[in-house]
Amino acid sequence: MRKWIILIIAVFAVMICSSSAYAATDAAVTLVSPPENESIVANNFLISVKVTQPGRVLRISAGELQQKSGEKFVSVKPEELEEYDKKKDEEKKLTAVMEAEIFESKGSVSFFTKKIDGITPGVYLIKVETLDAADNVVYVKEARILVKEKTEEAKVFDSQKSGTSQFLQSLLTKIFKN
Repeated sequence: MRKWIILIIAVFAVMICSSSAYAATDAAVTLVSPPENESIVANNFLISVKVTQPGRVLRISAGELQQKSGEKFVSVKPEELEEYDKKKDEEKKLTAVMEAEIFESKGSVSFFTKKIDGITPGVYLIKVETLDAADNVVYVKEARILVKEKTEEAKVFDSQKSGTSQFLQSLLTKIFKN
């Protein structure tokens, strides 16, 4: 009897662990650009999402992470991200830089693209939600984008890529990687 109880508990544990891992991300949806958790130096970036299944409905939004400093909220600098994560919720805020947009994939491979201008140094959050027929969120993908200030060295050599060239490089990498 004891073996049966242990077996049942083990089966439930495996089912719970595998179902929560499956629900975490949508395998048919990939954030191509901007590069996640990489520093970029630009005043704009291009959001590009690749969908490899027709009929997928996505809600895509973007915002800037801000933290309370005195009585007002200020942009979070990439080097302050660890400190930001430790703050209480009432000391944090997400300010929209792009209102949520709905996108439905039509073919076996579809792309959503949107250029975001007027970006200042800080940390941005891109959120891609997969919706079901009743507009309920089934999957969520969040990516943090680190935008750094252009240094004098970068200005002299101008070795940093623009938002468009970063997009193209990331796009080619993601397409041929899969």
